[in-house]
Amino acid sequence: MLIEQRTYHLKPGAIHEFLRMYEEEGLKLQREALGNLIGYFKPDTGDINRVIQLWGFASNEERLQRRGALSGNPQWREFLGKAGDMVTEQHVELLSGAAFSPIK
Repeated sequence: MLIEQRTYHLKPGAIHEFLRMYEEEGLKLQREALGNLIGYFKPDTGDINRVIQLWGFASNEERLQRRGALSGNPQWREFLGKAGDMVTEQHVELLSGAAFSPIK
């Protein structure tokens, strides 16, 4: 399994509004397009102005196909227009499990 970790750094004080808006508008769209949401997290300590998403894919080809479908969705583009101003940075990492990892 290929895991995509996306970290979004948010403007200070924006996390509650971002999470509310994402849950109401963005989550359904992403789940339909991307499929396998492993988890969605917010830190309780350290840099608390960020959210971390983990999505699972069978391969990078599947990831690219699903991400392309999401990007082409006009409802997703509309959501990004509203929520995007709260995001200051975005980091994406692709992770694969070590031989002994429970998730491979």
